[in-house]
Amino acid sequence: MRLISQNSLFVLLALNALIHCIASTEEATIDLDGIATEAVSDAIPQSPDITATDVDSQESKVEATQQDSGEEKHEELPLQSGPFIDLFGPVLLSLEMLDETHAQLAPQLTNDALKGKKVVGLYFSADWCGPCRQFTPELNSFYSKMNKRRGRKDEFEIVWVSRCRDTNSYGQYFTQMGGWLALPPEEAMGQRGAWLGEKFKVKSIPTLVLLDDLGNVITLDGRNKIPQDKAGIGFPWRNPIASLYMALVPRTLRLMVKSQLIDVKDRLLGQIGRILRPGSAKVA
Repeated sequence: MRLISQNSLFVLLALNALIHCIASTEEATIDLDGIATEAVSDAIPQSPDITATDVDSQESKVEATQQDSGEEKHEELPLQSGPFIDLFGPVLLSLEMLDETHAQLAPQLTNDALKGKKVVGLYFSADWCGPCRQFTPELNSFYSKMNKRRGRKDEFEIVWVSRCRDTNSYGQYFTQMGGWLALPPEEAMGQRGAWLGEKFKVKSIPTLVLLDDLGNVITLDGRNKIPQDKAGIGFPWRNPIASLYMALVPRTLRLMVKSQLIDVKDRLLGQIGRILRPGSAKVA
């Protein structure tokens, strides 16, 4: 394997830093709906029956798989790593229809579920939110359309981050999604969901964040991009410099560069923290 010169690696690092700066600018200009935090009393459309018991039983299956006391069972679980594990954890849920009126939640290993996806959307929404109920069918249609495009079939995935108030409403609302994935309810409505909302500057719902295959932000404003470009001509609305970078640099090399940048950032923040820590300054 050919070694990369220090000059080439420096150029790649500088280019990736520029891309992160552009992404940070996008984060600062997110357009808020402002009205999405109000509960709405409109009736939710009829959907297949998935009860809180169904959700709880599926959660138990996931926990049993992850925490099985038998050593042999534990060894069967593959060790996962990567940017999406850091974001979503080891397990995501999909919805399997048993018949026209019944559905069940099925656990999926995160890396398997997102393998080969070029764009991953984080969809923050809830059943009680009127604008969410209006936007979800539009997102369903757009999701299906993008995944049927010639040469780009099934490259787009969505992970729903629920803002529902209980597991029963979570299950009912999930049946209205377009066949995509979801964080488990205890994760979405717990610390991980709150952390993701803070990380991606979610101020209101619905919010759609688009990430690339390494978990880097493409746009925080997918919620407004879709109505403006229903045909998806510019999807995923990536910065032109970032598009060129992704076209020229293999994924493995981009992952290596990202890891090095994160390491540099962590060391720099550590040094700044030590400088600013009370009592660290010397008195003459």
